Amino acid sequence: MTDHYLDNNGKDLRRFCLFALLLACASCGIQPLVMQGNYLTYEHPFTDAGAESARANAEWECKTRKQVAVRTGGACSLTLCTTHFQCMEPAEAKQYQQ
Repeated sequence: MTDHYLDNNGKDLRRFCLFALLLACASCGIQPLVMQGNYLTYEHPFTDAGAESARANAEWECKTRKQVAVRTGGACSLTLCTTHFQCMEPAEAKQYQQ
């Protein structure tokens, strides 16, 4: 009897480890603090990278609903920001986007 993980010179085991690592890192980015209906609220560091990560995640969340993310507001302290987005239909979102 052969060990399945040793078949193909260990490729199956490496693929499994890579999959597990990618799955673990999927939750590493900024996630919504509150997600209720079409409204998303993020808490992120007061940095350009933090704001970009929140925007990218909001766009992804809305895209899964076939909508677009529109930033509706937010506030920052010296270290932390809270940013609000709303998922909207593309035609409706045009009047709010710049």
